[in-house]
Parts: sequence; C-alpha cells; structure tokens
Amino acid sequence: MGPRQLFANQEHKYVALGEHKERPLTDRRWSKSFLLFITTITLVAFAALVFIFGRPSPHGDAPASCDTIYHGYQCQNDISHYWGQYSPYFLVPSDISDDVPNGCSITFAQILSRHGARDPTASKTAQYNATIHKLQANVKNFTGPYAFLADYEYRLGADQLTVFGQQELVNSGIKYYDRYKELASRLVPFVRSSGQARVVESAQNWTQGFHAAKLANQVSKYADAAYPYPIVVIPETDVCNAFENGSDGNIASKAQAQWAAVFIPPIRTRINAALPGANLTVMETVHMMDLCPFNTVASPNGTISGFCALFTEEEWHQYG
Repeated sequence: MGPRQLFANQEHKYVALGEHKERPLTDRRWSKSFLLFITTITLVAFAALVFIFGRPSPHGDAPASCDTIYHGYQCQNDISHYWGQYSPYFLVPSDISDDVPNGCSITFAQILSRHGARDPTASKTAQYNATIHKLQANVKNFTGPYAFLADYEYRLGADQLTVFGQQELVNSGIKYYDRYKELASRLVPFVRSSGQARVVESAQNWTQGFHAAKLANQVSKYADAAYPYPIVVIPETDVCNAFENGSDGNIASKAQAQWAAVFIPPIRTRINAALPGANLTVMETVHMMDLCPFNTVASPNGTISGFCALFTEEEWHQYG
C-alpha cells in the first residue's frame, strides 16, 4: 500500500492565505518547503530534522533495501551522494552528539523540509524525452552499458511526487515523531505549506507518517482526534516573487551553464564516440546524467538506474 492509499478516507483541512505579513523569503529553496511547528509555552531547544527514507512501518528498517528510515539512501554512495539537489536523503555522519544535554528538556521543535523526490519539471521532461528520441533515431547499435537504451521507453511524468518521494516524507514524519516522542505524543503539530501540489502532498505525507507513529506508540496516552491535521497553504507567488523574477532570477542556470562548459566536453566526446550518430550537445549530455537520479527515484524502492553506470565516479563528483 502506497502513501496515497494510507488513511485514504481521511481528508485534510486547508487554509489558503492570500496575503501574508511575514518578511519576504529571499531563497528559492524556501519557497518550495513547508514548515512544521510544535508550539509550547517556552523555547528551550530548537532542532532541525532532515528527511529519512525507508518503509512505511513506524519502526525498523527495510531489510531488503539500502534505503532505510534511520540511515537514508545508502545505495552506491560513491555516486548517489553526488547528485546535488536530486540526491535522496542520506545520513551524514557527525562527531557532534544529538543527545539532549543533561538538565535540558525540549519544549519546541521545528522542521524545514523540501518536498519529496519528484518527476522532472514539465519543461525538463519534454527535453529529456526529446534527447532519448534523438538517440534512438540516430544510433544504430547500442552496446555494453548503453545496450539498455535500445529498448528504453521514456515514462517519467512531470512535476509530481514519485512513490519513492511520497514515502520519503512519510518516513520523515515517523522519524520526527520518534525523536521528539515525549513532546509530540501530547501535542498537535502546526503544518504550513507553499502552494505547489507536490509540496502540499509532501506535507500530507509527513502528517501520515507522524500520525502512524503516534498510533503505534503504545505508551502514548493521548488521543489523536485532531488528525487529519489542518495544513495552512501560503502560495509562494503571494509571498515573494522578486527573487525569481528579478535580475538575479537566472543566477543558478548561468552558473550551471558555465560549469557544464568546463566538465561536460570530455564526457560528451566519450559518449559520442561510443554511440556513433548520437552527436549529443553539451546540454543533452547533462540530460543523460540527469536521467540517472530521476529514473532512480521513479523506482518505488530507489533501484539505481542504468543511466548511472554510463558515467564514472569522478564525473559524478563533478556533477554534484
């Protein structure tokens, strides 16, 4: 059963705000995130929690997968941890203890979370599809690691969460509840989301995981009658669009193009030599690399895509 079917009969309440008095957000990544607050009288400690992946069960890791609730995505770390913003969550080792110091207690906890793994955007999915069609129309023989491309069918969607991405947020809710159980077991979370469908759905998935963990917590003496929790939706275009529409709106794409012009040409030369007739451009070569993480998270279990083996570890480190 997937996250969309979990608690299928429950309906969330939404509050859409047209105007918002908060200070404008200045980072595009913030506009694609949702905030969760557990409110109490005083603030003793603040904790930020990153995504945790795994199975939908409130406790324990999936034995057949290298993607788990408590350690995140650990499949072929030498490449999968270098996919930039497309990498699934993975636990970063730290020498700093996350234990609560003696004499302290947590009375407030907050999470700032990006949406779950998704399909490419509509414009990118069209470009990726065109790149595949170009290859299959112009290349006569696909051999070695490229053999799978002969029969590859482009089936990625556009903009929506994948099943893997839905589960990502369910697991995040489970992990969050388990970590702050003493506080979370007796309080109702406040959830805020921006307006994009995949962000709202990510918020829903998070609450599903949180609620499931709360129900599974046999020591909890508190009912969860407030579920499904209300989700306050603040459309990002109503908050701040000056950054994306201003003079610096293309700063990321410009920087990416400059770096691609440095590290992609040798990769492009190698692939075009291995696939006579391909004649890939610099950007089409980048598209081929992008298809590695996107096809990986399109798999419900995060199975590494065949596209990933077309590039070396060093090339992935340059990519990410």
